[in-house]
Amino acid sequence: MEWTTALWGGFSSFFSIWQICILQISPFFMVYILGLYLTTDEDSRINPGVRLLLPPALYMIGFSIIYALLSARGISAGRLLMSNINNLRIAAGIFIGIISLHFVLAARLRDMNHLLWPIVLGLGPLLLGISFALIYSPCVTPTYAKILQMSVASETAGQGARLALIYGLGMGLSFSVVGLALIMIVRPMPAIYKPLLRNFSAAVLGVLALMNITGVMVYYKAFFLGLLV
Repeated sequence: MEWTTALWGGFSSFFSIWQICILQISPFFMVYILGLYLTTDEDSRINPGVRLLLPPALYMIGFSIIYALLSARGISAGRLLMSNINNLRIAAGIFIGIISLHFVLAARLRDMNHLLWPIVLGLGPLLLGISFALIYSPCVTPTYAKILQMSVASETAGQGARLALIYGLGMGLSFSVVGLALIMIVRPMPAIYKPLLRNFSAAVLGVLALMNITGVMVYYKAFFLGLLV
């Protein structure tokens, strides 16, 4: 399989019937990227290009690396992640809860926020990408099925992992394109509504955090996966 096929397979899945499966995480990414932009929107000291482009790029890296490892059951790192997946998902839920809390407190901690921006715009999106890869139960699209066939066999696991990485980058790219388009739509919104939208983003992420910590996420996933059966 060519890497371009894997990239397009991941990217196009967002705009196909497989979006039903991606709904496990796609709405939560949209509220995250929007909420993150709104928490930094009032600080003119942050470069606008950095504020827009760095978080999606780092999210893509974090998501695709863990997605690839979870797909590659034929290598030890993939097996290690899968053997601890339940605990890792709880940890992911806790981290998402911290992001939700930050969105709520951002307006009240403006002086501290400027010191935290390297973490908020750098480490945060990277870890969120990792968290989303851990909580996501991927649907086996035709392209991904071929990648999995290579990933589970020890002799082709390395090649499968590389293709799964590219497939995950394609998914992350589609998320980023739609998320940035959403920001462009919201930017002209009157300032009075932006705190409400930021708090809404925090609330939705808080729900995601609770679903993962309490184990309810499995029912949320099952609902959307059931739509494909």
